Amino acid sequence: MFKQLLIILVAVCLIAGCQQKSNQTLPGINQLNEVKEIQISEFQELGSLNENFKEKFTKKDQLEVFKKALKSAKRQDEPIKSYDYDMKLNFTNGEDKALHIAKNKKDEIILKYIGDSNATFAINNEKSKDLIKLINLK
Repeated sequence: MFKQLLIILVAVCLIAGCQQKSNQTLPGINQLNEVKEIQISEFQELGSLNENFKEKFTKKDQLEVFKKALKSAKRQDEPIKSYDYDMKLNFTNGEDKALHIAKNKKDEIILKYIGDSNATFAINNEKSKDLIKLINLK
């Protein structure tokens, strides 16, 4: 009886853990209101930021598109072989965060923090469309 109870308890914990992981939001989401600038560059290498930025977004309406998109991002471990862009978020307190950006076959934007684990986050389709349009992601 004890063995069966232990097996059920372990199974429930594993299932609950997997469900929680898939609903995780993008780390640092609470800082998004402090974003003052977002810079975009071509992706060059996994794990490093290309600081040769081709675009800079500072206008309030542009930043809102990014903020809404990033707030909708949910953990969705999706293997990405190559990313399209790098993105650097600059905050009013002088801190910054950097992410790789890719577009999957479903036209969703996939994000991965540079230098972080292999965790990837998907932006929902509607918000991805707005962001793709803004940064001209092909």
